[in-house]
Amino acid sequence: MEKIKIGKGEVLHKKGDEVKNIEIVLSGALTMTNRDTVDVRLSGGGIAGAVYNPGDLYVFDYAAAEDTTLLVFDYTSDDDIVDAVSSATAIAPVMAASNMEFANGMLDALNSVTDTVANFCKEIKYNYNDYKFMCVKLEKEPEQFSFVEQLPTPDTPEITSSWEAEICRSFCEHRGALEANYYSLGASFCIEAVMRASVTGRRIRKELEAATEFSSWVKNGTADFVNAFYDVKSRVDTENRGTSGEVPTIENALEVILAFSGVSQEIADTFRKDLKQFSETEDRRAKSDEMRHLRMSIAEGYYNIYEAAFFKSLETSHIPAEVRMFFLFGFVDENLAGKANTEMLYNMAVSWEEPEGTRILPMYEWLVRIYKGEAVPSKNEFDNDWTEYLREEVRTANMTQQRADELANDRHAMVSFEIHNMFVTANKITNGQMASFVPVFNAQDVIRPLDKCLASIQRVQAALDKVTEIDFGCFYRPALIQYPELKIQHFVYNTEIKPYIILMPNFGARGVMWQENEGPRRTTPAHMVISVFHSEELEETIVRMCAQFRWEMCRRIQGVRYMDISEPSLTSEYMNYLQFYKKNGYLSADMKERIKIALQKARNDYKVVFVADYEKYILNEAFGLPRLNKVTREILFRYCTFSQKYRKALAINPQYQQLIERWGITQSAKLHGVDLMAKKVKRMKPGEPLPKEIEEELAFLRL
Repeated sequence: MEKIKIGKGEVLHKKGDEVKNIEIVLSGALTMTNRDTVDVRLSGGGIAGAVYNPGDLYVFDYAAAEDTTLLVFDYTSDDDIVDAVSSATAIAPVMAASNMEFANGMLDALNSVTDTVANFCKEIKYNYNDYKFMCVKLEKEPEQFSFVEQLPTPDTPEITSSWEAEICRSFCEHRGALEANYYSLGASFCIEAVMRASVTGRRIRKELEAATEFSSWVKNGTADFVNAFYDVKSRVDTENRGTSGEVPTIENALEVILAFSGVSQEIADTFRKDLKQFSETEDRRAKSDEMRHLRMSIAEGYYNIYEAAFFKSLETSHIPAEVRMFFLFGFVDENLAGKANTEMLYNMAVSWEEPEGTRILPMYEWLVRIYKGEAVPSKNEFDNDWTEYLREEVRTANMTQQRADELANDRHAMVSFEIHNMFVTANKITNGQMASFVPVFNAQDVIRPLDKCLASIQRVQAALDKVTEIDFGCFYRPALIQYPELKIQHFVYNTEIKPYIILMPNFGARGVMWQENEGPRRTTPAHMVISVFHSEELEETIVRMCAQFRWEMCRRIQGVRYMDISEPSLTSEYMNYLQFYKKNGYLSADMKERIKIALQKARNDYKVVFVADYEKYILNEAFGLPRLNKVTREILFRYCTFSQKYRKALAINPQYQQLIERWGITQSAKLHGVDLMAKKVKRMKPGEPLPKEIEEELAFLRL
């Protein structure tokens, strides 16, 4: 005999372990579970293992429902159960009552599993008939599913209506009276109750095992039919929706999504169970370990289903509306989303359009571009892109060089990499609730009307255009080219590379500049991410993302010298200004105090301070509303110059007049130099058009 303690969530016995001991629960509680349809609580005084014979194999897991203390005894015969009760006479009445409660709990679980599988069989047979009618409507030959045609109706276990079951229920109903007037008469009466509960429990446990095995057999055997049924049903629903002006009723959306994805029965059952538990929880953002594990399990299932559904969608031209809602918005269940939200999501999904060639696109379309080879995967959280990731895997011996070479151009693997790296992390970041994030659409997350906060392609494009209308050079970057035939060995020109903005399927409050370019080349697009339902002001978020891009792109161009003031740049001048602001004679004492507070608020992160100043620069200063000090204004105007329209409007503003004049002189000199080069090229090759890069630079210098 020994006393042990296990923490909440720890597994005492796993399915398949041999029964060698019995354990009395002194405090806390255990749960007998199959992680799906069976969860039976064994509370204080209960004896784990008593419903088995010595040497049997556990058919269910026994896990701690809370921190639990156990008294462990060897178990070679029923006499050991008697000895265990006899050695703890002080709690013998509690042991008798608790073991009867456990047997009754198994009885309830048996009834629940039996009823569930019986209803499932009835539904399958009904759906099979419906399936044939729908196939006729679609003028399609129905498949024959012999398993469904021969599916037996499950029998009700005899034990559930037996006298043993009635006695078990009666013991539980009259627990108080028995503890006061029966168990207290002597330990023998307690031993009799414990042994009765053990013997009856063994019969119930065997029936419960058979019922769960039958349930799994039915689900596995009907999986192909379920997939076929929901495929046909979604096609019929699509036809009906096309001929009706009303918003259709969305039902069993989760089943449609799971059937379409074709994930394994284990993944589907776990996701259903987790989602049911989540929807029944009142405080879904609770910080308890139980809720944290539940949210993690939901997230794991969600991304596995998303990946499977994505690859399935590439094989068919028919994507059900429910699956499209899942891809675009993270929708999985109409009850979790709420009726009104579900209708709105449906309307948005069926009317969603993507202009050709746009770089603003939902997560699903982004993955499609990666699969087609039109885009490359984003960097992971360790700042490694696909090539660097494979190289690192080889370096750490997690992958052979041969395997890495095989995966280098494997688009299937690239999509998986994107889903399980950027998608997982960015989805959580853009939501804003890092500790309590769940990727499924949940009505409790909706704090503004969906139509008011939808970050559609058109709205995001309009917000981005407003920024580039003011800061015209935001996405221009220097590039180098040679023209040996023109005897030009070194020509630096500015080219505009618009970013990808990926709409994450969640309701959130943040936008993030994920990476400033792709790989080692500077002339590749940035990747930005933002929630498809954005609760904050969209224009302000886009401005902040552009500010982050400005900062990171400058660092990329400058390399290790991004802080070197001897090589002037946006980052070097701005960091120098923040490092030595106390000695800056252009700043008043009040301004210096404001800078000090800003740095404290940003925890001395110069980039955060810059982003805040850039936001004021675009949203206020561009319209003649002073919000910046003289030094900040000069740095920002020098490197993030306003477009011609705004320069003209601010030309008479004393705070900008000299800045604009100086900039005009510098720009005119640059334009003159490129113009001379263009004339030289025209003389060398009369009648031929100028090289595209020279044309681009001339156009840029005139902005």
